[in-house]
Amino acid sequence: FPMSYKRPYEFDEIDNANILMRTEVLNRIASKTGAEIIVTYPEALSEKVINKRSLSTNTFSIALHEKLDIAFLEEFMLSYDFEKTDFVYEPGQFAVRGGIIDVFSFAYDLPYRIELFGSDVDSIRTFDPGSQLSVDSLDKVSILPNLQTRLVQEERQSLFEFISKDTRIWLKDYEFTADIVQKSFDKVEQSFNKIIATSGANVVSNPSKLFDDRETFVRHADNFTCVLFGSQFTKTARQVFEFKSSPQQSFNKNFELLAKDLYDHELQGYSNFITA
Repeated sequence: FPMSYKRPYEFDEIDNANILMRTEVLNRIASKTGAEIIVTYPEALSEKVINKRSLSTNTFSIALHEKLDIAFLEEFMLSYDFEKTDFVYEPGQFAVRGGIIDVFSFAYDLPYRIELFGSDVDSIRTFDPGSQLSVDSLDKVSILPNLQTRLVQEERQSLFEFISKDTRIWLKDYEFTADIVQKSFDKVEQSFNKIIATSGANVVSNPSKLFDDRETFVRHADNFTCVLFGSQFTKTARQVFEFKSSPQQSFNKNFELLAKDLYDHELQGYSNFITA
């Protein structure tokens, strides 16, 4: 779950691949298809996401054997800033060839190919845009526009407010993570103030509407069951799991020393496992 921007408020520095990943994650959470593991980092976590109501409103679903009006779908695509092309190769594009519709939604990392039989959806497949070969068959797909650029004025919320309350949060170095969130917010404020000073008008949303600061991050995180690991601990733990381990000594390509170390451990009742 990455950050959308290469740099906050640098709208021409948006990373489309990152937006695709962020949108796909939000769509999977909202769809509740099953348990998910989300891996992210402080800068991305500080950036707020679209709320579930707006996500649902701006999602167009297509299911197998349902009726689909090509003219209506094309109107929907154009109204949501999709680009009509001969062939799709990046998110935000669609193509219509007779009863075949190719759509590269921001909800998935591969484009969809929807084939119609009359007005009925006969098949839905994902395909490789390079080879044009089919990858998987699907029963239902969601078409999402670029939420980052289209819905700038939409009300946003923290990712913590988007996910389920029974989610388990694993945080490495909690205080350090919170500090990075604050540093990210400070950079956002600097960029915001620079834009205001240059333009002389409030042309972009206030930083607090788009990003979380340290205080907000801590308040949201404290509402969840958190597993804290790393080297920095400041919170009182309900339960502590201690792993009795020690670093391996450096052998520096001395295989005799390695052999002796393995033998010594064997004598002490250890089992040696060697991976290569």
